[in-house]
Amino acid sequence: MSRPFEFNGVPVKTPDAFKPNFATTSTSDSDRTQDLVMHNTPIGTISSYSFEWKNIEPEEASLILSQTINRSEYTLRYLDPLTASWTVGVFYTSNFTLGTLKQVNGHDAWENLFFNAVVINPV
Repeated sequence: MSRPFEFNGVPVKTPDAFKPNFATTSTSDSDRTQDLVMHNTPIGTISSYSFEWKNIEPEEASLILSQTINRSEYTLRYLDPLTASWTVGVFYTSNFTLGTLKQVNGHDAWENLFFNAVVINPV
């Protein structure tokens, strides 16, 4: 089984959801004038990527968390939508959510593991 996603060079299970997000920041003098025309000066874009694994085995969740939690930064290999290629970037994550622990096919599984990987350097 191919595992193209990697955290700190460690291959992990492909997430059930991988959603890129981009937020462009503009200079403080960017604003609409009285004629309602926007005068915008972008200074950079921050990308982030939402990850979700559903019914994830405790061992796989532990592997992912051990590479990302309580770190000032980590590397992530991911498909970059701006270049259409697999690349490695430096990210951080502040919040992690695990769903309820339950039984799936007679085995323990977390309902989900969800977090947002935020890029360190702007696009």
